[in-house]
Amino acid sequence: MGNFPEIVTFRITSRCNEDCKYCLAPKNIKELGLEDLIRIFKLLHNEGTKAVVLTGGEPSIREDFGEIIREIKKSNLRIFLDTNGSFFFKYKKLIDENVEVLGLPLDFSNRSYRNSGSIDSILKILEYYKNKEKRPIVRIGTVVTKDNCKELKKIGELLKNYSIDIWKIYEFLPQNINAINNKDSLQIPIQAFKKLAEEIKKEFSDFFKVVVSKRSDRDKAYFFINSDGVVFMPLDNLNLCEEKIIGNIFDNNIVEKWELFISKENYFRNIKDTFIV
Repeated sequence: MGNFPEIVTFRITSRCNEDCKYCLAPKNIKELGLEDLIRIFKLLHNEGTKAVVLTGGEPSIREDFGEIIREIKKSNLRIFLDTNGSFFFKYKKLIDENVEVLGLPLDFSNRSYRNSGSIDSILKILEYYKNKEKRPIVRIGTVVTKDNCKELKKIGELLKNYSIDIWKIYEFLPQNINAINNKDSLQIPIQAFKKLAEEIKKEFSDFFKVVVSKRSDRDKAYFFINSDGVVFMPLDNLNLCEEKIIGNIFDNNIVEKWELFISKENYFRNIKDTFIV
């Protein structure tokens, strides 16, 4: 077995307390128990992985989320967390002590695709970290759609009030049930996305790092582990994006199979843009 990639993304659950129109995650995927997760964390560390990105669904919805964080730390892996923020204050101490990069969504300046209290939850988290000396790298993610494309500058002005390190602006990606079903009502042309994103980058780059993430930048750019242990790769033909199954995390040749599909240029660019200030 060859060395695993430096950063892997682990979708530890497909469950979520939200149902976003642009959600990329599948539904009702089996979840491995903590014992199998520990085996995976040890395997990743032993095979050269440095950091795990925890995502979902909503990763902190798992009842054993605290144990998962502690076991990853025991395996000497860095922890990056992508969360909708709903359960942040339940795990505030754990996140403060263990998470190095915290990814949060913000799609509007005064409302959300999520529940009515979602933007309040995000702003409370940002307020909590405002001017705090010791904190994770804070990355805000905004998916650009027909609904919010005229709101990007308002979002940027809002973010200027907080301690933000990275604002990542994503082109909408039709992948899995919700995003595919809502493609026509959400997707804007690529040239319109590029124009908007570059305007935002020019206006706000003096305040925080602004990253523009086109669909083509994310194609073949990840080592994704599903909650059932299946390893997959997002493959985008610029019409729809499919999750290409590579194998299982415990397959002896999983890295070799992954290397048949990966775009190393996209993979390393994504790491640099998403996790490094």
